[in-house]
Amino acid sequence: MRPQAAAGSRPSSATRPALVTGRAKVIPEATAPHMTLMTAMAAMCYLAVLAIGALLMTSAAVNSWTSQVASEVTVQISGADGVDVDGDTARAARILRDTPGISGATVVPAAEARRLLEPWLGKSAILDDLPIPQLINVSIDKASPPDLEGLRARLAAEVPSATLDTHRRWQAELISMAGTLTWLAIAVLSLIASAAAVLVVYATRAAMEANREVLEVLYLAGARDSFISREVLWRFCLTGLKAGLIGALLGFITFILLGFGSGRLAGPVKDFLYDPLGASSTSYLAILAVPVVATVISLITARLSISRVLKAMF
Repeated sequence: MRPQAAAGSRPSSATRPALVTGRAKVIPEATAPHMTLMTAMAAMCYLAVLAIGALLMTSAAVNSWTSQVASEVTVQISGADGVDVDGDTARAARILRDTPGISGATVVPAAEARRLLEPWLGKSAILDDLPIPQLINVSIDKASPPDLEGLRARLAAEVPSATLDTHRRWQAELISMAGTLTWLAIAVLSLIASAAAVLVVYATRAAMEANREVLEVLYLAGARDSFISREVLWRFCLTGLKAGLIGALLGFITFILLGFGSGRLAGPVKDFLYDPLGASSTSYLAILAVPVVATVISLITARLSISRVLKAMF
């Protein structure tokens, strides 16, 4: 049952300012539940920014790598006994250069082919005894790509020692990895959002219980549920917004600090770390969406909780 004011009574001057002078007086900002909510939500928003940033970096790297893989193929000339490696290499290179859709064919020097094996075999004499295949790097015209299956068949017929590698297996693995990481990031963000919603529920209940006397005085002054809900809701909306902004700012700082130590990185990962979002407005929006989502979660969850708590208290 809601408390009722005595007939003809009026709130004292000591209580009147708390009733009408602002939103901060209903739920003070320095209360323990409020500060706990602010700290925890800021940490969650920070983790969300890191998850989004990692997803953006991975996506950019995979797109760059798959684009490079799709624009090049490799022809290998077997170095087995009885094979005229130099002659087969020349014939294969001529076929490649005459094929429509191929913009260039470069024979990889034998010394460079050896260096490709050194990370696994080391600089040992065994490399001199291995029949290292001759490699030809082939650049593809993306605007009008060649018929790779037809090219494969022609090479097999005219240069039996030649093998065409389109790198499609590596491209498929990269795309599959990107898809897996995307779903993992979505799952992490969903868990963070769910945990934030639960935290807002408990913080709302705790804050209203801690300020129960203030709420009772508001009812004695004739305040309605809509007024109290609006005042309390405003406080939690500000909390969600501040926590989101703090988390986003810390995330940006983290990526910038990581960039200073990324001297050995190359490509899109290094670009992201030094310039976290590059020139992509979509990436900026993805990061800036964190404070917005945090505010919306606080708004919706707190609104539902406030209504239930008021019905239970009065």
